[in-house]
Amino acid sequence: MSQRRGCRHRIIRPGWVGAFSLLLYAFVRIITSPFRENDRIDFKKGPVMDEKFLMHLEDAALNAWPAPRQMIFDGWLLRFAEGYTKRANSVNVRFDSRLSLADKIRACEEVYQRVALPVIFRLPDPFTSQALLEALDLAGYQTFDPTFVLGQRIGTHPALPKGVRGVEMNVRDWIALRADLTGISVEHWRVHREILDVIMPERVLLGLCAEGEYVACGMGVVEGDLLGYFSIYVGEDFRRRGYGQVTMAALTNWGLVRGASYGYLQVEGDNQPALAMYQKMGFETCYRYVYSKKKVNGE
Repeated sequence: MSQRRGCRHRIIRPGWVGAFSLLLYAFVRIITSPFRENDRIDFKKGPVMDEKFLMHLEDAALNAWPAPRQMIFDGWLLRFAEGYTKRANSVNVRFDSRLSLADKIRACEEVYQRVALPVIFRLPDPFTSQALLEALDLAGYQTFDPTFVLGQRIGTHPALPKGVRGVEMNVRDWIALRADLTGISVEHWRVHREILDVIMPERVLLGLCAEGEYVACGMGVVEGDLLGYFSIYVGEDFRRRGYGQVTMAALTNWGLVRGASYGYLQVEGDNQPALAMYQKMGFETCYRYVYSKKKVNGE
């Protein structure tokens, strides 16, 4: 059954339509926020890219794309999702180590071996020490797939084109839509659905409807002042019409009324068209991370 027919579900209204209800929601959201005022970062003049802000951003990004299984090992976060995406199946270095780096690397290898997964380290530039890089090199690792975390201040409600609207969807229907847009069967998205089910910050699953037909999808996740954009995808028949940016505009409207004032996303370094598009939209680089895996013969 095609999910492109009959755009139903709850509508995310753009611009000033329904403004009173949106402002009321935002007011209630802010005064009942579980975050202490001192923990909130003022983005009115743009964030200062210091370690505190970058750690805040890194934490939010990890929370927005969690793994169904994970463990803490001597300050490192080990994540497991049956191999579905590197972000959800990697070692993330969060805090200083008490054990020797060589011993910790070997211990991580043993853990991932038990669940039949390759051990992959995810290494954000601001939080990765030279000592760890050298230890991984000595253990036979090499870096690959550089990825950029981009961000920009958000502060106004972007208007959506006439006849286009964002529609909130439940997990089942959104997965079905994504399968329809990508041409990949619903069964392929099983682990993706499990990840969606364990996201703890507030999230929205969006379908973009144009002239009564679904043309794109995306996910937004709000944590405090941060809005993360994830899983933006435009159907092949509807590309080069600006629907990707419109999907992000609809997500921005959703995030703004929930107290977000800074948006971020992650783009692989070899995706030059996406990097160029986001730069044109005003996004700037916050930091970079790379992955590291064991070298194989011939590499």
